[in-house]
Amino acid sequence: MAHLDITILGQQYKIGCPDGEQENLLGTVAQVDEHLKEMKGNTRHLRNDQLVVMAALNYRHQLNTIKAEMQAQTDQLNNRIQQLQDAINGALDKTPPTEE
Repeated sequence: MAHLDITILGQQYKIGCPDGEQENLLGTVAQVDEHLKEMKGNTRHLRNDQLVVMAALNYRHQLNTIKAEMQAQTDQLNNRIQQLQDAINGALDKTPPTEE
């Protein structure tokens, strides 16, 4: 396990990170920090801890929306696969047996 020193909204943190994931995590940290800075610029009356809560809620909402969309697509694909399987089985049932 690697350890990284990161900075979010000027506050430094030391966090653990799986080996080999450091660059990915640092990219994520940069995105989160930028998002929080944008939020802070738009809502100056919020404290940093309030911004973090708002960002967490926004991220979770986005994740839930994406998960729901993915589930709907999965359901559609599963229904289509079932239709194709039913069509194939129906065609096979109508095929006369071959003579050997």
